[in-house]
Amino acid sequence: MQLIDLHADTLTALYYRSGEKLKDQEFLRELPVANLAQNNCAIDLAKLRQADSLAQFFVLWLNLHACELHKVSPWDLFMKQYQQLRQQIDTFNSQISLVSNVAELVAARAQNKLAGFVCVEEGAFISSLEQLDVAYHLGVRYITLVWNYETHIGVPSAIDQQRGLKPFGFEMVAAMQELGMLVDVSHLSDQGVRDVLQIAKKPIIASHSNVRALCNHTRNLSDELIRGIAQNGGVIGVNCVPYFLDEQDKTIRIQRMVEHLEYIYRLAGEDVLAIGNDFDGFGSLTPELDEIKTIADLPLVADALIKAGFSSRQVDKIFNKNALRILTTIN
Repeated sequence: MQLIDLHADTLTALYYRSGEKLKDQEFLRELPVANLAQNNCAIDLAKLRQADSLAQFFVLWLNLHACELHKVSPWDLFMKQYQQLRQQIDTFNSQISLVSNVAELVAARAQNKLAGFVCVEEGAFISSLEQLDVAYHLGVRYITLVWNYETHIGVPSAIDQQRGLKPFGFEMVAAMQELGMLVDVSHLSDQGVRDVLQIAKKPIIASHSNVRALCNHTRNLSDELIRGIAQNGGVIGVNCVPYFLDEQDKTIRIQRMVEHLEYIYRLAGEDVLAIGNDFDGFGSLTPELDEIKTIADLPLVADALIKAGFSSRQVDKIFNKNALRILTTIN
């Protein structure tokens, strides 16, 4: 079952040496300690092959507080990480291509290459629509509007669910959709998601969000927002982050991920379902017990969905077809 995974923090994780307790290692090292081809992270090129990857979205994650601490502007950190991604892709260009649309994805597949999209988690690196235009022309194809800090764009769910987009946030969402860049509402407050849905003229995504009714975490989506994203024609990338799957059991269990997918399906239909695991963006609490350890384990989720009663056609939509439909809306 070919996989499009909508969210992974692997590029940041390449800067981190396993076992070290140093915080902000991506700021403390000029060069990564591992490479994209083969590493100890949840994603590398070998594991993507094992997962039958059709496309991987690589996130450039920007920690605003760390930027301030290390006196690095968010834009400069974006450019550093972008260049690092380009260097990794160029180094292993016989195996993977950086793509920006479906046509380029198909071309990469025809050459038996993996396909990678570039996206950014934390929209505050954009302070003007001119910068947004530059990011688009560099190949950025989605931006997660906020992370866990309040910014000039909007308010995250971690801070206040009642306040949403700010004036520049409204401008940025409209401009992103005009350019042909996906708007990602994961991490955004409930009101912020409502704000985006109110003005969105094209489908949006929640790249890595689960169901609040099954796990009462602010990062998960309410039934109202799940329905809203479905009605918008968007997709929700269900993930295997243990504290977004279950409030009690912190082991990553395949059945629990299936239950989140089943819930969304019953509530809002099959067209809104996708995968966005957030690999290399969270720490496991029970690594020896986890049933999903790397992206190579995702075929097990497909098998579990079939056993749960989903058809092969539906699993195909969850794993790639719904995401492919969304990708046809970008340029």
